[in-house]
Amino acid sequence: MKDYFKILGFVLLSEVLCLFINLTLAFSPSVVIRIITAVCTVGILVGLMAQAGHSIGTADRKRLKQDENAVRASKPLFLGMTASMPFLILWIFLLLAKLGSIDGGFYRVYKLLCAPFLQVCNLICDDVYAQALPVFGMVVLAICSLVPYLAVVISYRMTLRGENVEKLMYE
Repeated sequence: MKDYFKILGFVLLSEVLCLFINLTLAFSPSVVIRIITAVCTVGILVGLMAQAGHSIGTADRKRLKQDENAVRASKPLFLGMTASMPFLILWIFLLLAKLGSIDGGFYRVYKLLCAPFLQVCNLICDDVYAQALPVFGMVVLAICSLVPYLAVVISYRMTLRGENVEKLMYE
């Protein structure tokens, strides 16, 4: 259970770091600055999620050396789902806002609560109302919500196989 809270802690840390970067650079009208900021914030999210997967994978690898049945095979999938769950839940609310079931102004809240994707949102649609968000934007944001899942699962599995994830992350 503590591993799942650890993942959520890393998600929260990435949120805070990305908010700091976004609030310092988000108001630039330059598309180049927005693209750079989007790459940086998504990179922070990926890096922190990969670090979380690596950290948990290292501990599980030590446990597996002592007992082959110490870790369930489905653990990386649940860790990944835990990492993506906040983003997916917010995306569902965004979809409801786009469909008119909840206030369309939720889009601005979504941007703040999904700080790693704030600049991606601004690149897709500058408006603050969900109804202005195009369908391809909704698809892009849904795919972005799966980024933490992939980062955790890939780094966890690589760590269990004995590959040096930290070396790959920092090269």
